[in-house]
Amino acid sequence: MSIEALPFVNWIFWAALSSGTLLVVGLTEAVGGTTRGYRLFMAWLLVVFAAVLVASDLALPLGAAASGTADVRRPLTIAFASGCLAYLVASVAGWPRAALAVTTGVVGLSALVVLAAAGGSRSVPLFATQLVTAALALGAVNAAMLLGHWYLVTPRLSPDPLRRIMWALVGSLVLQGALFAAALITVGTDPLEGGMGWLTWLRLGAGILLPIGITVLALLASRAASLQASTGLLYIGLALIMAGSIAGASITYLTGVPV
Repeated sequence: MSIEALPFVNWIFWAALSSGTLLVVGLTEAVGGTTRGYRLFMAWLLVVFAAVLVASDLALPLGAAASGTADVRRPLTIAFASGCLAYLVASVAGWPRAALAVTTGVVGLSALVVLAAAGGSRSVPLFATQLVTAALALGAVNAAMLLGHWYLVTPRLSPDPLRRIMWALVGSLVLQGALFAAALITVGTDPLEGGMGWLTWLRLGAGILLPIGITVLALLASRAASLQASTGLLYIGLALIMAGSIAGASITYLTGVPV
């Protein structure tokens, strides 16, 4: 991967983490079951994520992967950051905000799709879909892991919101695995050749398959009175999914195959 592509891998990570988290938080809030303290914490955290994303966008080079899309991607990125700030204001004021969170999350996902259209892959549709599913996985595991902490101080809180997020996480990871296979079958097996092979298999095993198993274990553990075990497992899942997402974007820019 050329040194010029590294800032794009960084941008993808922050865009996926922030947009996926906001979308999951918004959908969870719409269904109900979480506490005000959790929602406020997530709103503050998302503003920080959005600020890092805007800084990352401003640092992107003008050539290579950015060709022809900066005029669309950057306004979307700024609109997403503005939506995160508006979500924080609405959360502090107690105004209705679930629809705002979901809409802003979709704006963030749109910025990811625009970046995918800029190049770096031999299949724009697969790359765009892979980025969206990566955002959903990152958002779900991040939101679930942080929600797990609220059960330590609010033991009577229903485990249903956490379970719903974990099921969404399993679904997004399964879809990522299917897209991984589709990319190798329809685009090419370049990621499996030479020294790249071990990184590609590691991306599949540690970034997709192992987190699926960990999330299933966390779901089983959520049947217990205490959700400490589920939260601990989600910590591991978050680290693995973060690493897998970075590896997937890196392999894509190295080989052109969106795994």
